[in-house]
Amino acid sequence: MQIILASANAKKIKELKAILGYEKIVSYEEILGKFEIVENGKSFLQNAWIKARAIEERVGERVGDYLVVADDSGLCVEALGGMPSIYSARFSSISASLEELREGRFEVPSEGGSDEANNLKLLEYLRESGVSESGAKFVCAIAVCGRVRGERIERECSGELEGKVIFSSLNPQAFGYDPLFVPNGYEITLDKIEEKNTLSHRYHALQKLKDSLKGIL
Repeated sequence: MQIILASANAKKIKELKAILGYEKIVSYEEILGKFEIVENGKSFLQNAWIKARAIEERVGERVGDYLVVADDSGLCVEALGGMPSIYSARFSSISASLEELREGRFEVPSEGGSDEANNLKLLEYLRESGVSESGAKFVCAIAVCGRVRGERIERECSGELEGKVIFSSLNPQAFGYDPLFVPNGYEITLDKIEEKNTLSHRYHALQKLKDSLKGIL
């Protein structure tokens, strides 16, 4: 059986192999080539399912037994009404007042921004909201679908990492919003924590995925 990951990110493939203890994992691009998937869901889980089902439809009968694994993740900040949420990768492209942002009254951007631009946008909104820090959480949702031994398979799971966002110096080597996020129980930002990979929302979601696939892999 083959696992098809809805990503071309080599680090994600390596991580999935390590956590599942399974080697037959490939990027969807190896089978289908690169194509655009419009992620227009209203939640992380909806976007994960959009990606999973789009790939499943194209795979069809090209391979034997397979599972498509898709994820969507982002940061939710209390002071910003839960934003940037599903728009985390495109946050810097949003043009809205703080009130409009909190209420979701803005034009959804089609293009993403750099990590630095997204972080600066977050700091700008925090400054405007008048707080020096805010409760926040990272969320990862995973959707799985496919066909194994003639049986239709669907699974979904999610993981979270709770903490707070703070005003902090940006780290150009860090990933995403890590330089601004302090997990609960820590005094330093996520990018400075050695055991980050076993704390992360994605790690927790993948552990649940592993449990849900017992007897299938």
